[in-house]
Amino acid sequence: MSTDRDGASLGHELSLWIVLFHEALAARLHVNATEHKVLGIIGRTPGTHPADLAASTGLSNAAITKIVDRLVTLGYVDRTRDPSDGRRFTLTATVTHQRTVAEAMAPMLAGMERVVSGFDQAQLETVGRWLIGTVAVMRESTLALRADEREPGS
Repeated sequence: MSTDRDGASLGHELSLWIVLFHEALAARLHVNATEHKVLGIIGRTPGTHPADLAASTGLSNAAITKIVDRLVTLGYVDRTRDPSDGRRFTLTATVTHQRTVAEAMAPMLAGMERVVSGFDQAQLETVGRWLIGTVAVMRESTLALRADEREPGS
């Protein structure tokens, strides 16, 4: 891989391939992009509640309910009554989902392991700082765009 391209060019290419990878993974799971992202949140936060999903995604409660119903039907999510509040449900990714995603992601994860295997600790720390900073900038930029959408005349 050439490293003589500028950061913006590499950033656009990275963004493109991340989106295309997740679209392919969603297709493998027979879900759409939004369902895939909600499923990812549930997978990383077992026991989460639908209201938490609505808050973290900006989707309506009705949209989250529809997505969760579909994910339960597909066998990717277990929905159980919250033991501390019987009116609420907790959501957890199923073993089926975990196994399917692990199998689909194994080649990519092995490839990423090869990418970083030659990095020393200082390089890994630099990459880590860059990723943390990039995530923060993307989060802030996304929230700013969403706020602009809600303002009249924007």
